Amino acid sequence: MKLLFQSDDFGLTEGVTLGIVKGIKEGIVRNTGLFVNTNASEFAASFIKDYPETCFGLDVNLVAGKPISNPKDVPSLVDDNGNFIKSTERYKNGKIVGNKMNGIAIEFEEEPYNYDEVYLEMENQLNKFIDLVGKKPEYIHPHSLVTPATLKAFREISKKYELKFSIDTLEKNNIYNVPADWNIKPVFKIEDQGKTDVEGNILKELPEALKHEKSSIICHCGYVDSDLLNLSTYSLIRTKDLEMATSEKIIKFLKDNDVELITYRNLD
Repeated sequence: MKLLFQSDDFGLTEGVTLGIVKGIKEGIVRNTGLFVNTNASEFAASFIKDYPETCFGLDVNLVAGKPISNPKDVPSLVDDNGNFIKSTERYKNGKIVGNKMNGIAIEFEEEPYNYDEVYLEMENQLNKFIDLVGKKPEYIHPHSLVTPATLKAFREISKKYELKFSIDTLEKNNIYNVPADWNIKPVFKIEDQGKTDVEGNILKELPEALKHEKSSIICHCGYVDSDLLNLSTYSLIRTKDLEMATSEKIIKFLKDNDVELITYRNLD
């Protein structure tokens, strides 16, 4: 079995970044996406050259911090202070009427995003990645909330710039997604995050993954710092994800079962 192990949100904060670096150095993280609109973006980008075996993508962020674009050019994405409207606010204020496109995109009664504005911001984030890293990302990936409008923009950007779009690439390659049922949205209470046994949950799921030629685990490793608490409700659980990604039990299971760790480079 081949396993694509991905930890999102590289560069969200310095604490999250350092947690993912630990997951790369001491664990099984082989794919991670860079945030380009945070105070820690440049800090995170400085590590990329040190880990050529790791596949670095772009995590397109439309819900935390400020946009790369002028806020006046993306009014449907931001609040009165020019900050992205958080996903928790989108869920609270928008009526969900179903899922579209194989359950990937949340369909609200009224689409919260303007497609042209999403496309503009997505392209600006891509160009910012190139400025920070010196080359294109190896894949692009959505952060937190996907709607039909954002999904369409992802596909157009990936086509224009010849990039792998994570969702479509995993589907095209018939990748089995190892369930991460603890990733509760829109709000995962911190007391529940502290009780969640991520390592145990993954160990229970891995035998099923062995039945498939290729599988994926997507998580969110990291340490908690004050910036994270200001940006995301998904906080303490990141330390549990990191514990899982560096778990001796999981590393031994993968070794004993001849599981090969792969990246998006290995996928069509």
